[in-house]
Amino acid sequence: MYKITPNNFWQYSLGIFLIVASITGLIFGWSIYQHTKITTSQNRLTVTGEGKVYAKPDVAILELSVVTQNKDVKLVQTENDLKMQKVVNFLKESGIEEKDIKTIQYNLQPQYDYSWCRTSEYPVYCPPKLVDYILTQTLEVKIRDFTKIGDIVGNLTNVGVNQISSINFTIENIDEIMSQARKQAIEKAQVKALAISQATGVKLGKIVEVSEGNNYNPPLRTTMAKDVSENVSAPIEGGTNEITLIVSLTYEILK
Repeated sequence: MYKITPNNFWQYSLGIFLIVASITGLIFGWSIYQHTKITTSQNRLTVTGEGKVYAKPDVAILELSVVTQNKDVKLVQTENDLKMQKVVNFLKESGIEEKDIKTIQYNLQPQYDYSWCRTSEYPVYCPPKLVDYILTQTLEVKIRDFTKIGDIVGNLTNVGVNQISSINFTIENIDEIMSQARKQAIEKAQVKALAISQATGVKLGKIVEVSEGNNYNPPLRTTMAKDVSENVSAPIEGGTNEITLIVSLTYEILK
């Protein structure tokens, strides 16, 4: 019986290592062979290319609200409409075109008191008692001149705005930017296909399939989502957006 001693331990360990390495190499080689076999049987080659474009936002989308509260439903509507008209006039005087001002919410909500009849701390059912109405009217405003953002936002409270939801920076003509990224991606995929063809001697035919996917990072969104009780005049920057598009080209392999 073969006996392991301190003198032959390293020889024994090396032998085991070589055996394991040989088996691993055979398995890895077989997997490569199988993969090559499958790819060849399909007679196709698929390559990918990535196009990346950086672009600055050209539109800031501002959501602002006028919130009015009153027990008289007609009075709350009249008061809110007057305040909102003042806001719209201010926006137009600041250079915002009418087409860039849009109402996106008009919500009239009654407020009820359900505890008005309670005389102790024990739960008692009280029929709902109308307290007042809250009317929230929200505008979506597109600001194209970024130099005016600070002044507009900083003065909104002076004209009746008491809630700013968010400022959303975006690119209006995103299709043009996507086209630039797509062109880059296709060119890179074609260069890659040519390099593989020259390196392997494989002759490529026509493109039989094209697919793409994009990774357009969402526009910068500055959430304010609070009541405006004082001027908000801090500088607001739009930053830069990254638009990434990946194109896959599948070529037929000529025999």
